Amino acid sequence: MYIKPYIVPKESEIYEIHFGDIFTTPKIIYNEDEFKNLVEELKKEGKGREALDLTKQWINIKKRHFKINYKGKFIDLGVKTAIMGIVNITPNSFSDGGEYFSLKDAVNRVEKLLEDGADIIDIGGESTRPGAEPVPEEEELRRVIPVIKEVRKQLGDKFLISIDTYKSNVARKALESGADIVNDISGLGFDKNMVEVIKEFDCPVVINHIKGKPKDMQKKVYYSDVVAEIIDYFERKINYALEKGVRIDRFIIDPGIGFGKNVEHNIEIIKRLREFKVLGFPILIGVSRKSFIGSILNSFLKDKEYTPKERLFGSLGVSAYAVLNGAHILRVHDVKETKEFLTLLDTVRGYKVV
Repeated sequence: MYIKPYIVPKESEIYEIHFGDIFTTPKIIYNEDEFKNLVEELKKEGKGREALDLTKQWINIKKRHFKINYKGKFIDLGVKTAIMGIVNITPNSFSDGGEYFSLKDAVNRVEKLLEDGADIIDIGGESTRPGAEPVPEEEELRRVIPVIKEVRKQLGDKFLISIDTYKSNVARKALESGADIVNDISGLGFDKNMVEVIKEFDCPVVINHIKGKPKDMQKKVYYSDVVAEIIDYFERKINYALEKGVRIDRFIIDPGIGFGKNVEHNIEIIKRLREFKVLGFPILIGVSRKSFIGSILNSFLKDKEYTPKERLFGSLGVSAYAVLNGAHILRVHDVKETKEFLTLLDTVRGYKVV
């Protein structure tokens, strides 16, 4: 049976080449010349398939620029980290439930996020926090569609809107009303018709990793290797969508921080985020105000309990590590503060010392 080799990018341009499971002693590569020599050796040994798989991964790892585009609107990713601003039209989201539940408040929220520097507006009508119950489709439509229509009417069509839903009919109605991207927390898994909507509209889609469903995803969470399992998940989901006719340049991947993971899993994903580069897709990360940040702050700074709205600096700290490890898009509540932070971070990391 063929066992696919894989590259694990480490810090300081060091790469581990694994030819078996994660416990097999890897070959260490320090530069491109050494990698080319390895590929030639594999070909001479009759291992052309291994050589091809590794070459594809190497090309993906070295990608520096991506583009999100839909109906003439586009964002270049690579030099600048993009910001996805969150608009929860829900009564029970973990951080801001009920704050933007009216049409006027929701539209004002979008306008403020755009003024603060958001590149994408992510609109959702169902809370997917741990333990949340599903919302009927009719209610979700009632919440999000009027907002999307009114936002387009008042604020124009020059920016990207993503619809945060796992229901295919909600995605369809949202795209018809002015949305551009589908952000599916189920990774096309909860509604078999979602992939057909993505194909029909030829729109970008965020493939999120989740284990279980929001109602039960934090119960008995276990992974033998959390990053390896998520990479395998992405490969299966994307291959499925490709077979259904979705174009390869339509995918954005999100490891799903907090979606069926404990604190240790979330930290490991951030620490090893660069390993997702082997897939060759833009990486979206959503850590803003999440409970694992509160857990860490509460454990080490015992002066108080940190509520979701008090986790800004913790969110920025984790986001910095994520961006330096390969994140292209940050999904956040606090756009203004994130914009200022990213302006400095992107400038410093892109500065060439002569």
